[in-house]
Amino acid sequence: MMIRTTIPLAAVLLTLLLGGCADEQPLATITTQSTGFQLFHGGPIHTMDTAQPSAEAVVFSDNGRITYVGELQAARSIYPRAERFDLQGKTLMPGFIEQHLHPFLAALALSIAVIAPEPWELLEKTWPAAIWQEDYLAKLTAVEVAMENPDEILWTWGYNQYFHGELDRQNLDAISATRPIAVWHRSAHEFYFNSAFLDLFDIKQSDIDAQSQQVQDQSDLARGHFYEGGLQYLLPKIFPVLGEEQRFRDSLHQMVAMLHRKGITAFNEPGAFIPPHMLQAFGEILGSDMTPMYSFFIPESHSLYLQYGAEGAVNAARKVASTFEADGKIRFFDDHIKILFDGAIISQLMQMQDGYLDGHQGEWIQPPKEVEALFEVFWDAGYQIHVHVNGDAGLARLIEIIEANQLRNPRTDHRTTVVHFANSTRAQVRRLSELGAIISANPYYVTGFAEKFAEIGLGPERAHAMVRLGDAEKRGIPVSLHSDMPMAPADPLFLAYTAIKRPGASGTSLRPDLGLSRTAALRAITIDAAYSWGMEDSLGSIEPGKVANFTVLEQDPYAVPVDELKNIAVTATVFRWRYFPVRQ
Repeated sequence: MMIRTTIPLAAVLLTLLLGGCADEQPLATITTQSTGFQLFHGGPIHTMDTAQPSAEAVVFSDNGRITYVGELQAARSIYPRAERFDLQGKTLMPGFIEQHLHPFLAALALSIAVIAPEPWELLEKTWPAAIWQEDYLAKLTAVEVAMENPDEILWTWGYNQYFHGELDRQNLDAISATRPIAVWHRSAHEFYFNSAFLDLFDIKQSDIDAQSQQVQDQSDLARGHFYEGGLQYLLPKIFPVLGEEQRFRDSLHQMVAMLHRKGITAFNEPGAFIPPHMLQAFGEILGSDMTPMYSFFIPESHSLYLQYGAEGAVNAARKVASTFEADGKIRFFDDHIKILFDGAIISQLMQMQDGYLDGHQGEWIQPPKEVEALFEVFWDAGYQIHVHVNGDAGLARLIEIIEANQLRNPRTDHRTTVVHFANSTRAQVRRLSELGAIISANPYYVTGFAEKFAEIGLGPERAHAMVRLGDAEKRGIPVSLHSDMPMAPADPLFLAYTAIKRPGASGTSLRPDLGLSRTAALRAITIDAAYSWGMEDSLGSIEPGKVANFTVLEQDPYAVPVDELKNIAVTATVFRWRYFPVRQ
């Protein structure tokens, strides 16, 4: 773990930042129980407040709230006894916000063998990329050979058929006919298994045939392949083993440390999946005083619909939202819901208006009729609705649904959130603006997949135009950025860089006209991310009355070349006034 102890704020700042500045007061009396004030100055301070974009000084109290933002001389006059800390040229920003990730999935996916199209850097290990079929199978075989216990399950995450070629039960049986092998797709929406795994978990056709038509259609036992709706049958069988408590606890600690390293002070999981037996681990790890970030959650709607129907879904969502303390450090948002519409982009299962070049079809996770019914009841209940949608055909249906509900029951500040925003048209962006929707996008789709999808599935015109954030900015649509970790690295400055520059895997900028401005990209990981949660009054900018959450950077993200944004190191975060240094 990166964070092992929390040193009193003043002592840490003295060591790391001050270097013996003459105007600093003695620190001996300052503890984490102090009733005093702290004053930061001596480096660029970017507030993300349009009324006052920069400041010379920031003062906050140990109740965790900012009390002053402005000129240094005035701050010294108003707070003559405040402990003063010189940033020595480092940059102070509002605490970075990860608008959307999946702690349960990310923790587990990064706790097993990672064999993906790109390298993955963890705390103590970097998994190298596998970018073609032979390389993938060789790396998978090497993992199997290195395992000493012949009965141990080989779990791996990161496979993607567009890079690694087709995979099925027979391929995996060739690697081992006796060791159970489970391949978790890079999208996290699919699994592949060998025969030994299917036998171990008693996965059989007669049980699949007893499920809904969607489960049957999205399960292929002969190939050992389960995807989207097929996971409704599969996951209850395998997750108690994949999500074994000690593995999960260890990997959740790793995830927290990785987020802190990148300056994140708050994250959200829309469509949260928290198994009851994991509640204690979430509370102990995410709720710990040693975890310097807020952990927020939003209920998902699909299981609620299956259990209670559309009519009972709102009350069921409210019950889910009461899982944690309403005002705690770890909690569900009130009156937010997530809907899953079409399939995963990384699997090319999104619904596309002009289809795919090879003729395959997209999939629905929640069919349109179900989405229409759920959207109506949650809209009428005043909820902010977050909709996972990846294809332009899926987005077209969503626009129709928003339009219908606005006509039926107008709302002025609904903030319906288009989540992921992979494929769209310019006309659709215009209509989203007119309807008052907002966007939370994953800009990594361009970097990780656009060049490959230009070759396979979409063609260059559509693939290179994915995540058209420039059009959204021109239309005045509030935009936040997210990693959807483990879909992309949870690294806000890297996401900002990809949103601005739009580099493909080769490094070539793809449709740079669709990139965000630097200002919009940095707002998208701070104040506009807070806006997407309805928390702009407490998080996302440095203003009096807001929570004292900051990210301290080695360089100024407004001053470096765009290509250097992703390389700026995080010195520390401040979370509710306590200072947490980053140990690289």
